Amino acid sequence: MTYKVLVADDEPIILSGIRHLIDWGSVDARIIGCASNGADAYSIIEREHPDIVITDIRMPVMDGLALAGRCSEEFPDIVFIILTSLAEFSLAKEAIGYGISDYLLKTELDGERLRQALLKAEEECSRRREGYGKESLEKAEDRIHSVISSLLLMRDITPETKVLLDERGLLSGYALIAFAFSFPPPSLEKQWTAEDYMKLHDWEKDVVEKILSSSFSSFWPVMPVSGKPGTLVYFIPGLSADTWNAVAARLEDKVASASSMVTGLRPSLLRTSVMDGRDSLRNARLAIERSLMGYYLEKDERSLSPSSLDIDAVFPRLEQAVVDMDGVSCRACFSVIREALSSSDHGLPQFMFMVSVLRSALSSGLAAIGLQGEGSVKEVFESADFITRRREAVAFLDDARSSLVALLGSKGRGGGGVADKAREYILAHITERISLGDVAEYACVSPGYMSKSFKRIMGMSLVDYISTMKIERAKEMMGKGQESRIADIALSLGFHNIYYFSKVFRKVEGIPPTEYMKKLHTMS
Repeated sequence: MTYKVLVADDEPIILSGIRHLIDWGSVDARIIGCASNGADAYSIIEREHPDIVITDIRMPVMDGLALAGRCSEEFPDIVFIILTSLAEFSLAKEAIGYGISDYLLKTELDGERLRQALLKAEEECSRRREGYGKESLEKAEDRIHSVISSLLLMRDITPETKVLLDERGLLSGYALIAFAFSFPPPSLEKQWTAEDYMKLHDWEKDVVEKILSSSFSSFWPVMPVSGKPGTLVYFIPGLSADTWNAVAARLEDKVASASSMVTGLRPSLLRTSVMDGRDSLRNARLAIERSLMGYYLEKDERSLSPSSLDIDAVFPRLEQAVVDMDGVSCRACFSVIREALSSSDHGLPQFMFMVSVLRSALSSGLAAIGLQGEGSVKEVFESADFITRRREAVAFLDDARSSLVALLGSKGRGGGGVADKAREYILAHITERISLGDVAEYACVSPGYMSKSFKRIMGMSLVDYISTMKIERAKEMMGKGQESRIADIALSLGFHNIYYFSKVFRKVEGIPPTEYMKKLHTMS
Protein backbone atom coordinates (compact mmCIF):
# COMPACT_ATOMS: atom_id res chain seq x y z
CA MET A 1 0.00 0.00 0.00
CA THR A 2 0.96 3.65 -0.36
CA TYR A 3 1.03 5.64 2.88
CA LYS A 4 -0.43 9.15 2.86
CA VAL A 5 1.79 11.78 4.50
CA LEU A 6 0.98 15.31 5.69
CA VAL A 7 3.83 17.79 6.36
CA ALA A 8 3.29 20.77 8.68
CA ASP A 9 5.89 23.49 9.29
CA ASP A 10 5.80 27.28 9.28
CA GLU A 11 9.17 27.51 7.51
CA PRO A 12 8.74 27.28 3.70
CA ILE A 13 12.33 26.08 3.27
CA ILE A 14 11.64 23.09 5.54
CA LEU A 15 8.45 22.21 3.66
CA SER A 16 10.25 22.41 0.35
CA GLY A 17 13.26 20.50 1.65
CA ILE A 18 11.22 17.59 2.95
CA ARG A 19 9.32 17.28 -0.34
CA HIS A 20 12.57 16.91 -2.28
CA LEU A 21 14.85 15.04 0.14
CA ILE A 22 13.82 11.56 -0.98
CA ASP A 23 12.03 9.63 -3.66
CA TRP A 24 8.75 9.13 -1.85
CA GLY A 25 7.68 6.25 -4.06
CA SER A 26 10.75 4.27 -2.93
CA VAL A 27 9.29 4.16 0.61
CA ASP A 28 5.69 3.51 -0.52
CA ALA A 29 4.55 6.98 0.52
CA ARG A 30 3.19 10.18 -1.02
CA ILE A 31 2.64 13.68 0.35
CA ILE A 32 -1.08 14.50 0.27
CA GLY A 33 -0.77 18.01 1.70
CA CYS A 34 1.33 20.68 3.40
CA ALA A 35 0.34 23.15 6.13
CA SER A 36 2.04 26.16 7.70
CA ASN A 37 0.21 25.97 11.04
CA GLY A 38 -1.48 23.42 13.26
CA ALA A 39 -5.03 24.57 12.56
CA ASP A 40 -4.64 24.14 8.79
CA ALA A 41 -2.96 20.79 9.39
CA TYR A 42 -5.90 19.64 11.49
CA SER A 43 -8.35 20.62 8.74
CA ILE A 44 -6.40 18.52 6.24
CA ILE A 45 -6.32 15.63 8.71
CA GLU A 46 -10.12 15.75 9.08
CA ARG A 47 -10.56 15.83 5.31
CA GLU A 48 -7.82 13.49 4.05
CA HIS A 49 -7.07 11.31 7.10
CA PRO A 50 -3.32 10.80 6.41
CA ASP A 51 -1.45 7.80 7.75
CA ILE A 52 1.60 9.80 8.86
CA VAL A 53 2.01 13.43 9.93
CA ILE A 54 5.42 15.13 9.97
CA THR A 55 5.10 18.27 12.07
CA ASP A 56 7.24 20.95 13.64
CA ILE A 57 6.85 21.47 17.39
CA ARG A 58 6.54 25.26 17.18
CA MET A 59 3.91 26.57 14.77
CA PRO A 60 1.40 29.43 14.91
CA VAL A 61 -2.30 29.01 15.78
CA MET A 62 -1.84 25.41 17.02
CA ASP A 63 1.61 23.95 17.76
CA GLY A 64 2.71 20.48 16.80
CA LEU A 65 2.24 19.01 20.28
CA ALA A 66 -1.28 20.33 20.57
CA LEU A 67 -1.98 18.85 17.15
CA ALA A 68 -0.55 15.46 18.15
CA GLY A 69 -2.44 15.53 21.45
CA ARG A 70 -5.75 16.25 19.79
CA CYS A 71 -5.22 13.57 17.16
CA SER A 72 -4.22 11.01 19.79
CA GLU A 73 -7.79 11.19 21.08
CA GLU A 74 -9.70 11.59 17.78
CA PHE A 75 -7.47 9.79 15.26
CA PRO A 76 -5.36 7.34 17.29
CA ASP A 77 -4.26 5.40 14.20
CA ILE A 78 -2.35 8.40 12.75
CA VAL A 79 1.40 8.22 13.40
CA PHE A 80 3.37 11.41 14.11
CA ILE A 81 6.99 12.29 13.38
CA ILE A 82 8.15 15.40 15.25
CA LEU A 83 10.56 17.99 13.83
CA THR A 84 12.49 19.56 16.67
CA SER A 85 15.67 21.26 17.79
CA LEU A 86 17.76 20.31 20.81
CA ALA A 87 16.58 23.45 22.60
CA GLU A 88 12.96 22.29 22.21
CA PHE A 89 13.50 18.84 23.68
CA SER A 90 11.95 19.86 26.99
CA LEU A 91 8.75 20.12 24.94
CA ALA A 92 9.39 17.20 22.62
CA LYS A 93 9.82 14.64 25.42
CA GLU A 94 6.31 15.43 26.60
CA ALA A 95 4.89 14.16 23.32
CA ILE A 96 5.93 10.57 24.03
CA GLY A 97 2.54 9.97 25.62
CA TYR A 98 0.86 10.76 22.30
CA GLY A 99 2.50 7.80 20.61
CA ILE A 100 5.07 9.79 18.66
CA SER A 101 6.94 7.44 16.32
CA ASP A 102 10.19 9.39 15.96
CA TYR A 103 11.98 12.73 16.25
CA LEU A 104 13.98 14.43 13.53
CA LEU A 105 16.41 17.18 14.42
CA LYS A 106 16.24 20.03 11.91
CA THR A 107 20.00 20.49 12.11
CA GLU A 108 20.49 16.79 11.29
CA LEU A 109 17.77 16.40 8.66
CA ASP A 110 18.88 14.54 5.55
CA GLY A 111 17.45 12.01 3.12
CA GLU A 112 18.61 8.88 4.92
CA ARG A 113 17.33 9.98 8.34
CA LEU A 114 13.98 10.94 6.82
CA ARG A 115 13.75 7.62 5.00
CA GLN A 116 14.49 5.63 8.17
CA ALA A 117 11.94 7.63 10.18
CA LEU A 118 9.27 6.98 7.53
CA LEU A 119 9.95 3.25 7.45
CA LYS A 120 9.67 3.16 11.24
CA ALA A 121 6.40 5.14 11.10
CA GLU A 122 4.98 2.80 8.46
CA GLU A 123 5.67 -0.20 10.68
CA GLU A 124 3.86 1.60 13.50
CA CYS A 125 0.92 2.31 11.18
CA SER A 126 0.57 -1.39 10.43
CA ARG A 127 0.81 -2.30 14.10
CA ARG A 128 -1.88 0.18 15.10
CA ARG A 129 -4.25 -0.98 12.38
CA GLU A 130 -3.90 -4.58 13.45
CA GLY A 131 -4.66 -3.63 17.04
CA TYR A 132 -7.32 -1.01 16.29
CA GLY A 133 -10.62 -1.71 17.97
CA LYS A 134 -9.14 -4.02 20.60
CA GLU A 135 -9.15 -1.27 23.23
CA SER A 136 -12.67 -2.16 24.32
CA LEU A 137 -11.54 -5.73 24.99
CA GLU A 138 -8.67 -4.68 27.20
CA LYS A 139 -9.08 -5.52 30.86
CA ALA A 140 -9.70 -2.53 33.13
CA GLU A 141 -6.67 -3.45 35.21
CA ASP A 142 -4.44 -3.39 32.14
CA ARG A 143 -5.89 -0.06 31.07
CA ILE A 144 -5.18 1.46 34.46
CA HIS A 145 -1.65 0.04 34.45
CA SER A 146 -1.06 1.62 31.04
CA VAL A 147 -2.36 5.01 32.14
CA ILE A 148 -0.33 5.12 35.37
CA SER A 149 2.78 3.86 33.59
CA SER A 150 2.56 6.84 31.21
CA LEU A 151 1.92 9.53 33.83
CA LEU A 152 5.36 11.11 33.42
CA LEU A 153 5.30 10.81 29.62
CA MET A 154 2.03 12.58 28.84
CA ARG A 155 2.06 16.30 28.18
CA ASP A 156 -1.55 16.81 29.24
CA ILE A 157 -3.40 14.40 31.48
CA THR A 158 -6.77 13.97 29.79
CA PRO A 159 -10.12 14.20 31.61
CA GLU A 160 -10.71 10.57 30.68
CA THR A 161 -7.53 9.57 32.52
CA LYS A 162 -8.57 11.47 35.62
CA VAL A 163 -12.05 9.94 35.60
CA LEU A 164 -10.68 6.42 35.10
CA LEU A 165 -8.33 6.69 38.08
CA ASP A 166 -10.81 8.55 40.25
CA GLU A 167 -13.56 6.01 39.67
CA ARG A 168 -11.22 3.30 40.92
CA GLY A 169 -10.51 5.32 44.06
CA LEU A 170 -6.85 5.77 43.17
CA LEU A 171 -6.82 9.57 43.47
CA SER A 172 -7.80 9.70 47.11
CA GLY A 173 -4.56 9.84 49.10
CA TYR A 174 -1.72 8.99 46.74
CA ALA A 175 1.93 9.88 46.17
CA LEU A 176 4.61 9.43 43.55
CA ILE A 177 7.94 8.07 44.78
CA ALA A 178 11.25 7.40 43.07
CA PHE A 179 14.31 5.42 44.06
CA ALA A 180 17.34 6.92 42.32
CA PHE A 181 20.81 5.43 42.50
CA SER A 182 24.23 5.71 40.87
CA PHE A 183 26.16 2.80 39.45
CA PRO A 184 29.75 2.17 40.65
CA PRO A 185 32.46 3.78 38.48
CA PRO A 186 35.28 1.73 36.88
CA SER A 187 38.31 1.09 39.06
CA LEU A 188 41.68 -0.53 38.69
CA GLU A 189 40.26 -3.76 40.11
CA LYS A 190 36.91 -3.79 38.27
CA GLN A 191 35.85 -2.64 34.80
CA TRP A 192 32.05 -2.70 34.86
CA THR A 193 30.25 -3.80 31.69
CA ALA A 194 26.75 -2.92 30.48
CA GLU A 195 25.68 -6.45 31.44
CA ASP A 196 27.02 -5.95 34.98
CA TYR A 197 25.08 -2.70 35.35
CA MET A 198 21.85 -4.23 34.05
CA LYS A 199 22.16 -7.05 36.58
CA LEU A 200 22.58 -4.49 39.37
CA HIS A 201 19.56 -2.58 38.11
CA ASP A 202 17.38 -5.70 37.96
CA TRP A 203 18.48 -6.81 41.43
CA GLU A 204 17.79 -3.36 42.85
CA LYS A 205 14.35 -3.30 41.23
CA ASP A 206 13.60 -6.69 42.77
CA VAL A 207 14.72 -5.46 46.22
CA VAL A 208 12.58 -2.32 46.00
CA GLU A 209 9.44 -4.08 44.80
CA LYS A 210 9.68 -6.82 47.43
CA ILE A 211 9.80 -4.15 50.14
CA LEU A 212 7.00 -2.14 48.54
CA SER A 213 4.87 -5.31 48.49
CA SER A 214 5.38 -5.75 52.22
CA SER A 215 4.68 -2.07 52.97
CA PHE A 216 1.65 -1.17 50.81
CA SER A 217 -1.50 -2.91 49.66
CA SER A 218 -0.86 -1.79 46.07
CA PHE A 219 1.68 0.12 44.00
CA TRP A 220 2.11 0.78 40.30
CA PRO A 221 5.35 1.26 38.34
CA VAL A 222 5.67 4.48 36.36
CA MET A 223 7.95 4.84 33.36
CA PRO A 224 10.54 7.61 33.92
CA VAL A 225 10.88 10.12 31.09
CA SER A 226 14.53 9.20 30.62
CA GLY A 227 13.57 5.52 30.38
CA LYS A 228 16.93 4.69 31.96
CA PRO A 229 18.19 2.16 34.49
CA GLY A 230 19.01 3.89 37.74
CA THR A 231 15.58 5.40 38.36
CA LEU A 232 12.60 3.44 39.71
CA VAL A 233 9.34 5.40 39.93
CA TYR A 234 6.08 4.24 41.54
CA PHE A 235 2.51 5.45 42.08
CA ILE A 236 1.22 4.52 45.55
CA PRO A 237 -2.49 5.00 46.40
CA GLY A 238 -4.35 4.71 49.69
CA LEU A 239 -2.02 6.80 51.85
CA SER A 240 -2.69 8.87 54.93
CA ALA A 241 -1.12 12.32 54.95
CA ASP A 242 -0.68 12.10 58.73
CA THR A 243 1.54 9.02 58.61
CA TRP A 244 3.23 9.40 55.22
CA ASN A 245 6.45 10.96 56.54
CA ALA A 246 6.98 8.16 59.05
CA VAL A 247 6.12 5.48 56.49
CA ALA A 248 8.52 6.97 53.95
CA ALA A 249 11.37 7.10 56.46
CA ARG A 250 10.89 3.44 57.36
CA LEU A 251 10.66 2.54 53.69
CA GLU A 252 13.94 4.29 52.91
CA ASP A 253 15.69 2.53 55.79
CA LYS A 254 14.41 -0.89 54.69
CA VAL A 255 15.48 -0.40 51.09
CA ALA A 256 18.88 0.95 52.13
CA SER A 257 19.48 -2.02 54.42
CA ALA A 258 18.43 -4.61 51.86
CA SER A 259 20.34 -2.89 49.05
CA SER A 260 23.57 -2.83 51.02
CA MET A 261 23.43 -6.62 51.27
CA VAL A 262 22.14 -7.48 47.79
CA THR A 263 23.53 -4.86 45.39
CA GLY A 264 25.82 -2.62 47.43
CA LEU A 265 23.99 0.38 45.92
CA ARG A 266 22.71 3.34 47.95
CA PRO A 267 19.33 4.39 46.57
CA SER A 268 17.85 7.77 47.50
CA LEU A 269 14.11 7.99 48.10
CA LEU A 270 12.48 10.94 46.36
CA ARG A 271 8.78 11.57 46.98
CA THR A 272 5.86 13.92 46.72
CA SER A 273 3.51 14.80 49.52
CA VAL A 274 0.22 12.91 49.76
CA MET A 275 -2.25 14.35 47.23
CA ASP A 276 -5.99 14.07 46.64
CA GLY A 277 -8.40 14.63 43.80
CA ARG A 278 -8.44 14.69 40.02
CA ASP A 279 -6.82 18.10 39.71
CA SER A 280 -3.69 17.14 41.66
CA LEU A 281 -2.16 14.76 39.09
CA ARG A 282 -0.31 17.47 37.22
CA ASN A 283 1.14 18.90 40.46
CA ALA A 284 2.26 15.45 41.57
CA ARG A 285 4.00 14.84 38.27
CA LEU A 286 5.76 18.20 38.32
CA ALA A 287 6.87 17.62 41.92
CA ILE A 288 8.50 14.24 41.26
CA GLU A 289 10.11 15.49 38.04
CA ARG A 290 11.64 18.40 39.94
CA SER A 291 12.96 16.01 42.59
CA LEU A 292 14.52 13.82 39.90
CA MET A 293 16.12 16.87 38.30
CA GLY A 294 17.54 17.88 41.68
CA TYR A 295 18.97 14.39 42.15
CA TYR A 296 20.63 14.44 38.72
CA LEU A 297 22.08 17.93 39.24
CA GLU A 298 22.88 17.22 42.92
CA LYS A 299 21.17 20.47 43.87
CA ASP A 300 18.44 21.43 46.30
CA GLU A 301 15.29 21.29 44.17
CA ARG A 302 14.13 24.58 45.69
CA SER A 303 17.09 26.35 44.06
CA LEU A 304 16.55 24.98 40.54
CA SER A 305 16.12 27.31 37.57
CA PRO A 306 15.21 24.90 34.73
CA SER A 307 16.71 25.78 31.36
CA SER A 308 17.41 24.08 28.06
CA LEU A 309 20.69 22.88 26.56
CA ASP A 310 20.80 25.49 23.80
CA ILE A 311 23.72 23.99 21.86
CA ASP A 312 22.18 22.92 18.54
CA ALA A 313 24.74 24.82 16.47
CA VAL A 314 27.78 23.02 17.89
CA PHE A 315 26.98 19.56 16.47
CA PRO A 316 27.31 20.39 12.74
CA ARG A 317 30.62 22.11 13.58
CA LEU A 318 31.78 19.04 15.49
CA GLU A 319 30.87 16.72 12.61
CA GLN A 320 32.83 18.89 10.19
CA ALA A 321 35.81 19.01 12.57
CA VAL A 322 35.84 15.20 12.60
CA VAL A 323 35.72 15.11 8.80
CA ASP A 324 38.63 17.58 8.70
CA MET A 325 40.45 15.54 11.39
CA ASP A 326 40.89 18.82 13.27
CA GLY A 327 41.61 17.86 16.87
CA VAL A 328 41.76 21.47 18.04
CA SER A 329 38.28 22.25 16.71
CA CYS A 330 36.95 18.98 18.16
CA ARG A 331 38.21 19.99 21.60
CA ALA A 332 36.66 23.44 21.20
CA CYS A 333 33.25 21.93 20.34
CA PHE A 334 33.42 19.60 23.32
CA SER A 335 34.28 22.57 25.54
CA VAL A 336 31.07 24.33 24.46
CA ILE A 337 29.01 21.21 25.24
CA ARG A 338 30.79 20.71 28.55
CA GLU A 339 30.14 24.29 29.63
CA ALA A 340 26.43 23.92 28.87
CA LEU A 341 26.24 20.62 30.75
CA SER A 342 28.09 22.04 33.75
CA SER A 343 26.23 25.32 34.08
CA SER A 344 22.58 24.87 33.05
CA ASP A 345 19.78 23.42 35.16
CA HIS A 346 18.73 20.79 32.64
CA GLY A 347 17.26 17.38 33.34
CA LEU A 348 18.50 13.87 32.65
CA PRO A 349 16.12 13.43 29.65
CA GLN A 350 17.70 16.46 27.98
CA PHE A 351 21.15 15.02 28.54
CA MET A 352 20.09 11.70 27.02
CA PHE A 353 18.70 13.48 23.98
CA MET A 354 22.00 15.37 23.67
CA VAL A 355 23.83 12.02 23.76
CA SER A 356 21.81 10.78 20.78
CA VAL A 357 22.66 13.93 18.82
CA LEU A 358 26.34 13.66 19.74
CA ARG A 359 26.42 10.02 18.71
CA SER A 360 24.85 10.92 15.37
CA ALA A 361 27.34 13.74 14.70
CA LEU A 362 30.37 11.57 15.55
CA SER A 363 29.08 8.58 13.57
CA SER A 364 28.49 10.71 10.47
CA GLY A 365 31.89 12.39 10.74
CA LEU A 366 33.80 9.15 11.33
CA ALA A 367 31.96 7.41 8.49
CA ALA A 368 33.10 10.17 6.14
CA ILE A 369 36.76 9.36 6.88
CA GLY A 370 36.38 5.60 6.87
CA LEU A 371 36.23 5.05 10.64
CA GLN A 372 32.55 4.24 11.08
CA GLY A 373 31.89 1.93 14.03
CA GLU A 374 35.38 2.42 15.49
CA GLY A 375 35.41 0.57 18.82
CA SER A 376 37.21 3.17 20.91
CA VAL A 377 34.43 5.70 20.32
CA LYS A 378 31.57 3.21 20.29
CA GLU A 379 32.56 1.78 23.69
CA VAL A 380 32.23 5.18 25.37
CA PHE A 381 28.55 5.42 24.49
CA GLU A 382 27.76 2.06 26.09
CA SER A 383 28.09 3.69 29.52
CA ALA A 384 25.69 6.56 28.74
CA ASP A 385 22.62 4.45 29.54
CA PHE A 386 23.79 4.12 33.14
CA ILE A 387 24.40 7.78 33.96
CA THR A 388 22.25 9.25 36.73
CA ARG A 389 24.25 12.29 37.90
CA ARG A 390 25.53 15.39 36.10
CA ARG A 391 29.12 14.74 37.22
CA GLU A 392 28.87 11.34 35.52
CA ALA A 393 27.51 13.07 32.40
CA VAL A 394 30.51 15.40 32.35
CA ALA A 395 32.90 12.46 32.84
CA PHE A 396 31.20 10.67 29.94
CA LEU A 397 31.70 13.73 27.75
CA ASP A 398 35.38 13.84 28.69
CA ASP A 399 35.66 10.14 27.78
CA ALA A 400 34.06 10.81 24.40
CA ARG A 401 36.44 13.71 23.73
CA SER A 402 39.52 11.68 24.76
CA SER A 403 38.42 8.76 22.63
CA LEU A 404 37.75 10.89 19.57
CA VAL A 405 40.93 12.96 19.76
CA ALA A 406 43.06 9.87 20.34
CA LEU A 407 41.42 8.11 17.40
CA LEU A 408 41.95 11.03 15.04
CA GLY A 409 45.52 11.41 16.23
CA SER A 410 46.27 7.72 15.67
CA LYS A 411 44.77 7.46 12.16
CA GLY A 412 47.60 6.37 9.91
CA ARG A 413 50.04 5.93 12.79
CA GLY A 414 48.87 2.59 14.17
CA GLY A 415 47.41 3.90 17.44
CA GLY A 416 48.41 2.68 20.87
CA GLY A 417 49.53 6.04 22.24
CA VAL A 418 47.36 5.84 25.34
CA ALA A 419 48.63 2.36 26.19
CA ASP A 420 52.23 3.45 25.61
CA LYS A 421 51.78 6.34 28.03
CA ALA A 422 50.29 3.97 30.62
CA ARG A 423 53.16 1.50 30.32
CA GLU A 424 55.66 4.34 30.56
CA TYR A 425 54.11 5.58 33.81
CA ILE A 426 53.80 2.09 35.32
CA LEU A 427 57.42 1.17 34.66
CA ALA A 428 58.61 4.51 36.06
CA HIS A 429 56.57 4.05 39.26
CA ILE A 430 56.77 0.28 39.65
CA THR A 431 57.91 0.53 43.28
CA GLU A 432 54.89 2.64 44.25
CA ARG A 433 51.20 1.93 44.75
CA ILE A 434 49.65 2.78 41.38
CA SER A 435 46.04 3.88 40.94
CA LEU A 436 43.91 4.07 37.80
CA GLY A 437 43.53 7.81 38.33
CA ASP A 438 47.32 8.32 38.42
CA VAL A 439 47.82 6.47 35.14
CA ALA A 440 44.93 8.24 33.42
CA GLU A 441 46.11 11.66 34.57
CA TYR A 442 49.59 11.00 33.19
CA ALA A 443 48.12 10.04 29.80
CA CYS A 444 45.73 13.05 29.87
CA VAL A 445 42.59 10.90 29.53
CA SER A 446 39.77 9.94 31.86
CA PRO A 447 40.01 6.82 34.07
CA GLY A 448 37.14 5.11 32.24
CA TYR A 449 38.71 5.69 28.84
CA MET A 450 42.13 4.58 30.08
CA SER A 451 40.77 1.32 31.47
CA LYS A 452 38.84 0.40 28.32
CA SER A 453 41.51 1.52 25.86
CA PHE A 454 44.37 -0.28 27.60
CA LYS A 455 42.53 -3.59 27.59
CA ARG A 456 41.53 -3.22 23.94
CA ILE A 457 45.06 -2.34 22.82
CA MET A 458 47.09 -4.63 25.07
CA GLY A 459 44.69 -7.58 25.31
CA MET A 460 44.87 -7.55 29.12
CA SER A 461 43.48 -5.37 31.87
CA LEU A 462 45.50 -2.56 33.38
CA VAL A 463 45.54 -4.23 36.80
CA ASP A 464 46.84 -7.49 35.30
CA TYR A 465 49.60 -5.60 33.50
CA ILE A 466 50.63 -3.79 36.70
CA SER A 467 50.62 -7.08 38.60
CA THR A 468 52.74 -8.77 35.95
CA MET A 469 55.31 -5.96 35.88
CA LYS A 470 55.56 -5.85 39.68
CA ILE A 471 56.06 -9.61 39.91
CA GLU A 472 58.70 -9.46 37.16
CA ARG A 473 60.52 -6.84 39.21
CA ALA A 474 60.12 -8.99 42.36
CA LYS A 475 61.68 -11.96 40.55
CA GLU A 476 64.60 -9.80 39.47
CA MET A 477 65.15 -8.72 43.08
CA MET A 478 64.96 -12.32 44.30
CA GLY A 479 67.40 -13.46 41.64
CA LYS A 480 69.93 -10.73 42.42
CA GLY A 481 69.64 -11.29 46.14
CA GLN A 482 68.86 -7.61 46.72
CA GLU A 483 66.36 -8.48 49.42
CA SER A 484 66.56 -11.44 51.74
CA ARG A 485 62.98 -11.38 52.99
CA ILE A 486 59.84 -11.71 50.88
CA ALA A 487 58.10 -9.19 53.14
CA ASP A 488 60.76 -6.58 52.33
CA ILE A 489 60.35 -7.19 48.59
CA ALA A 490 56.57 -6.84 48.87
CA LEU A 491 56.80 -3.54 50.74
CA SER A 492 59.44 -2.16 48.37
CA LEU A 493 57.08 -2.74 45.42
CA GLY A 494 54.14 -0.93 46.97
CA PHE A 495 52.15 -3.93 48.23
CA HIS A 496 50.33 -3.12 51.46
CA ASN A 497 51.02 -6.53 52.99
CA ILE A 498 52.76 -9.82 52.27
CA TYR A 499 49.51 -11.78 51.98
CA TYR A 500 48.27 -9.70 49.06
CA PHE A 501 51.73 -9.91 47.45
CA SER A 502 51.66 -13.68 47.75
CA LYS A 503 48.19 -13.84 46.20
CA VAL A 504 49.25 -11.73 43.21
CA PHE A 505 52.52 -13.66 42.82
CA ARG A 506 50.65 -16.98 42.73
CA LYS A 507 48.18 -15.59 40.17
CA VAL A 508 50.99 -14.46 37.84
CA GLU A 509 53.49 -17.30 38.34
CA GLY A 510 51.25 -20.17 39.37
CA ILE A 511 53.27 -20.81 42.55
CA PRO A 512 53.71 -18.85 45.81
CA PRO A 513 56.82 -16.66 46.25
CA THR A 514 58.29 -18.99 48.90
CA GLU A 515 58.32 -21.88 46.45
CA TYR A 516 59.86 -19.66 43.78
CA MET A 517 62.63 -18.68 46.21
CA LYS A 518 63.31 -22.33 46.98
CA LYS A 519 63.70 -23.05 43.26
CA LEU A 520 66.19 -20.21 42.97
CA HIS A 521 68.26 -21.58 45.85
CA THR A 522 68.19 -25.08 44.38
CA MET A 523 69.38 -23.81 40.99
CA SER A 524 72.19 -21.83 42.60
